[in-house]
Amino acid sequence: MSSVKIDVGENTGGAESAHGPGRADGRRTRWDAHRSARRAELIDAAVAAIARRGPDVGLEEIAALAGTRKAVLYRYFADKSDLWRAASSRVVGHVVAALREVAEGDPSPEQLFRASVDAYLGLLEAHPRLYRFVAAHPEIDTEAGPAPFRRVLADVIADQTAAHLAAAGLDPGLARPWADGVVGFLDAASQWWLDAPRRIDRAQLASYLSGLLWGGAAGVYRGA
Repeated sequence: MSSVKIDVGENTGGAESAHGPGRADGRRTRWDAHRSARRAELIDAAVAAIARRGPDVGLEEIAALAGTRKAVLYRYFADKSDLWRAASSRVVGHVVAALREVAEGDPSPEQLFRASVDAYLGLLEAHPRLYRFVAAHPEIDTEAGPAPFRRVLADVIADQTAAHLAAAGLDPGLARPWADGVVGFLDAASQWWLDAPRRIDRAQLASYLSGLLWGGAAGVYRGA
């Protein structure tokens, strides 16, 4: 990954007095864009380093992968927790995108359950170290501030489930506790799967877990 060199000591205040407010605003805008791009590169480096080493990766390794020094990281992140939260946010963002993609084809409730479980496990299988990292650092950035990643995933599932419940004549408000239960169930089963001495096939596990989840959901639908 290439390194972008930026002089953070640049005096934009002096530029404003010498060249006028318009010039200063342009310089500040360019600096903000550079800073945002560099921060994104450092998050990329953190995610790549975590994928290689797992949750115990050090800041030195992340800095080396980004072509910089550890001290530079603190120019773009308030502290280590800020960087960890940004890395977890990037990983969870991929999971959220996969879950939303599942719902784009307007699947039936059963298909939604099965496809969501398969997408969740597929990403976990491809990047187990990243999943362990997120489990160890569960807080991610949202528009409302830091929040546990499980709550964010539950929000997505609740939104997808509410419409199906309403169509079946059920209270869409039930989607929230339902979604929280689904995320907790998948999270616990996934951690067991990663730690199991003899791991069963992902497709088999996805079928088994979605069958368990849909078995409970079907009972609610039949009752309605």
